[in-house]
Amino acid sequence: MQRPQFLSRATTHPLPWYLDVRRLGIASVEMFGTVGALFIYFFVRGGRPDDIESSLTRGLQIIDLEQRLGIFTELQWQKAFLPYDLLMDIANQVYAWGHYPVLAAIGTWLAIKNPSRFRFIRNVMLLSGVVGIAAYWLLPTAPPRLIHLSGIDFGFVDTVHGSADVVYLQPAPFVNDFAALPSFHFGWIALASAAIWVNTTNPFLRAFAVAMSVVMWWAIVVTGNHFFIDMVLGGLVVAVSWVAVAYLDRIGVSARLTDLLFAGLRRMRHWVVARLRPRLPDRLRLRRRLPARLRSRLPDALA
Repeated sequence: MQRPQFLSRATTHPLPWYLDVRRLGIASVEMFGTVGALFIYFFVRGGRPDDIESSLTRGLQIIDLEQRLGIFTELQWQKAFLPYDLLMDIANQVYAWGHYPVLAAIGTWLAIKNPSRFRFIRNVMLLSGVVGIAAYWLLPTAPPRLIHLSGIDFGFVDTVHGSADVVYLQPAPFVNDFAALPSFHFGWIALASAAIWVNTTNPFLRAFAVAMSVVMWWAIVVTGNHFFIDMVLGGLVVAVSWVAVAYLDRIGVSARLTDLLFAGLRRMRHWVVARLRPRLPDRLRLRRRLPARLRSRLPDALA
């Protein structure tokens, strides 16, 4: 039986992404590391003890500021859409499922398409996350849906967390109801939109990128989960982080940090393999059975 062409001889044409073992291996390592970093982010964010009084005070201060600026219209937005059950169902599902699953899908696409550009976007997300952690611990802020706890009920309705029809999975250790400022529910979707825009020239994908942020902005407002200022600051933190990471890349800091990360992964891999290999039967040591050309395509971190 004749072997597939891509295994039998070298070719000057790049392999399709789904056959490029090295590319898929690198993408897997990048995604695995990113998920680990985000796990730490959510755990630290969720570990902030509730400070209800100061959080509500800060939420009321945001309302006062928006009133002074003439932009406190979130309540009118929500009241305009509440009578339409179908639109509110869409808004609830967009808020619940249009964030982390969408980020994961776009991150996977970019990690396979261009790992170096994925690292840039990932670093922007992580740097903004560090800023967010500092804000959540130092400046806890109540979202519109919880402002009524202050004793002043503006009329906001919690349509996501207060609805039995919405499945919004948040493990208890990750929950922080007063991590509203800045809003990365909007900021990170805006980052994903920017990632699509700068990594493709396809007009349909770019239109989708813009629509994605616009729809998320609408869903966040009409579900009562953030004030306008929360979202503006979320986008601003992401934009500043983008500029900062670009500068760090230019002076070589990001490359050195990436080298340190992969060196740590290699050491971890050798440590794990050294302890597991003696316990694995030969039939499970699949890597030994891979053709040499496929083994050579594995990234160093997996080699």
